[in-house]
Amino acid sequence: MRIGFIGTGSIGNPMAANLAAAGHELLVHDLRHDAAANLVEKGAIWCATPADAARDADAVLMSLPSHVEVESVCFGTAGVLSAIRPGTFLVDLTTISVSLLPRLIEATGASGVRYLASPVSQGVDNAHAGKLSIFVGGDRADLDACRSLFDAIATVVIHTGDHFSAISAKLLTNMLWYINAAAIGEALVLGAKSGIDLPTLREVIVNSCGTSWVADHDIPSVYDGSFDPTFTTKLCCKDLRLISELGTTLNVPIELSSMVEQIFRRAENLYGGDSPELSVVRQLQEITGTDLQLKARQE
Repeated sequence: MRIGFIGTGSIGNPMAANLAAAGHELLVHDLRHDAAANLVEKGAIWCATPADAARDADAVLMSLPSHVEVESVCFGTAGVLSAIRPGTFLVDLTTISVSLLPRLIEATGASGVRYLASPVSQGVDNAHAGKLSIFVGGDRADLDACRSLFDAIATVVIHTGDHFSAISAKLLTNMLWYINAAAIGEALVLGAKSGIDLPTLREVIVNSCGTSWVADHDIPSVYDGSFDPTFTTKLCCKDLRLISELGTTLNVPIELSSMVEQIFRRAENLYGGDSPELSVVRQLQEITGTDLQLKARQE
């Protein structure tokens, strides 16, 4: 299949590479030409604009930072919707605001474009491994027609229903992720201050009813001091804003998420928007004077 791939950043790039490895022809575009350099070296065709990536594609995939970029890429000058052909699949892998959905649905419907809201989960490392999870909203027949694309980048593909349900699925799972990320810091500091050595503390957590994906995936990056640089505090705060918007839209109070948003915003203010996701753990470590780095303790 001939694929226009727009957004070749930290998570988009490995997804595009896996699609190419599966035999799909790639037309790639990113604001930064060098972000797609490795893909072009392997045979992908560089496109100067989103329209160029969409014009001759059978499917257009977007992996962008937020709904702001999606709106610009779709509706802006030389945007996707100015060039995409009727019948083409538009697969948005981005975590977006539910407020943008009506405009996307209306525009793609009017153009005869087959739109799938398809946000991804499981992190950058699983993007490299082709082991993402994808929540797909839209026509089930369109999902089935795109199955070879999804299978190249994911091991779990879940049809959630309509477009809104897919975005909601991604936001609620991210809400659980960020709540757990903030909680894991508190648990680690409490454990360390109780005199539990760090390897034992990790063993305790992951073998308890309090374990989580965050405990399994993120504790090692706390212990090595990297705090998971594959995802930024800025993106966490963006998602938490969207989660708050979703709660308001559905008239659901989300008190825990609101508290966690404040914690992440404080970390963003302290360390900057490009700081690692687990800067929320770093700030608690520094506030309490607790050493959570395993290497430092061993030395």
